[in-house]
This record gives sequence, C-alpha cells and structure tokens, in this order.
Amino acid sequence: MTEHNYDFPIPEITDRPRNKPGHDFAEFMQEARKDPAVAEYLDSFAVFVGNMVLVHRQKAGLTQSELAKRAHTTQARISQIEAGFGGVKLDTVDKVCKALAIQLFDPMQREDAPSKLVSMV
Repeated sequence: MTEHNYDFPIPEITDRPRNKPGHDFAEFMQEARKDPAVAEYLDSFAVFVGNMVLVHRQKAGLTQSELAKRAHTTQARISQIEAGFGGVKLDTVDKVCKALAIQLFDPMQREDAPSKLVSMV
C-alpha cells in the first residue's frame, strides 16, 4: 500500500453532516423537475412502466438477463424498458409484464373500455 503525504488536511468522511438515506436523491429529483423537459420525461408512461418493471423484477429476485429469457427478449431490451426508453414495442412490454405477472390495469374496469362504450350507444 502506498502512503501519501498531503500538504492539506483531509477531512474524515464522518465530519460531514449525514442525510437520511435517499435524501440527496430526493433533493436532486426536486431540482431536476424544475426543467420542464425533465419533468415531462419523468412523468411519461414509458418511465412509469420502466419503474414498475424494475421494482417487480427486483422483488422477484431476477436479473435483467433472467427476465429477458422468461419474456423471450434480450437483456438490452429489458434495460431500455427500465430506463424509460419510449421506443420499445408494446408487444415487448406486454411479454415482460406477463413474465412478471404484472397487470397494468384491468381493461374491462376502465370507464373508456370498449364494452362500456358500446353499451352507452
């Protein structure tokens, strides 16, 4: 191990105030949301789905590669979904959600479900 001689004091990590876990990230996100383009991205459907896939995958104890095999896609595609990339085909998202047993919504319970709209006519 190499020893270093510094001409200035190096503060110990314990000298700085500690925030609660996630506090720095929460501040970062609050600051980032001030940019309308960033806020629009963070509020997008692609990011919503990506976050849900990430959380469900982690809860299931799966790696991206393991999920990709179950969903008959690639690890790179799982990474794109989790990152909120909007260019992923709905068919692929559907396969991933089925592999994780995620039901985004019950289409028959929505107010704008085709079966409800037809009965209104």
